[in-house]
Amino acid sequence: MTKIEKMFIQPFEIQIHYKKIKNIYLRIKPDGRIMISAPLGTNKKLITQFVKSRTSWINEKQKKINIRKNQSPILKKDEILLFGKPFKGRLAADELGQLLHEKILFYYEKYWPFFSEFDSQPLLIKYRVMKSTWGVCRPTVRTITFNKRLVHQPVVFIEYVVLHEMCHLLIPNHGRDFYQLLASHMPHFRQYESAQILT
Repeated sequence: MTKIEKMFIQPFEIQIHYKKIKNIYLRIKPDGRIMISAPLGTNKKLITQFVKSRTSWINEKQKKINIRKNQSPILKKDEILLFGKPFKGRLAADELGQLLHEKILFYYEKYWPFFSEFDSQPLLIKYRVMKSTWGVCRPTVRTITFNKRLVHQPVVFIEYVVLHEMCHLLIPNHGRDFYQLLASHMPHFRQYESAQILT
């Protein structure tokens, strides 16, 4: 059972998800929203201290998001954004879907040999439009769902998202072990992560 509530810790508005977990985790959504996952019954004073200890990191992340918003390319009427670059012409939804699937499959196959050593069961890749996340991994049912809007993102960011979600096959949270695993395959993942364009 998850309990959700909002909390204001100046100058931030935080959305807190209380779950059956052991540690507190902090995430910044692509739109700049601040999300915290905390153990059920966590004292609000402890959450406040946790957020304040990460104020500089939060400010830096939100600053990058605002910069990307302002730098998003303005396309002409006969152009679309394809893999982070203007593409002259129009593509149908199924054509965009196929291009994205081919790109994701390329990176999936790049990293699969490592992850298959832990569990070689088939993995189902799915796609849908999502508002606040680029991917969702469900290890128990062996599925990863990717945001269809990734087709507009730079290929380095797509690679980061694919690897990020595959790492969740082994580690479901965003703790230290997760980021160590991510960095072991992509040492400069922070640069890949920051390559996204908000569309």
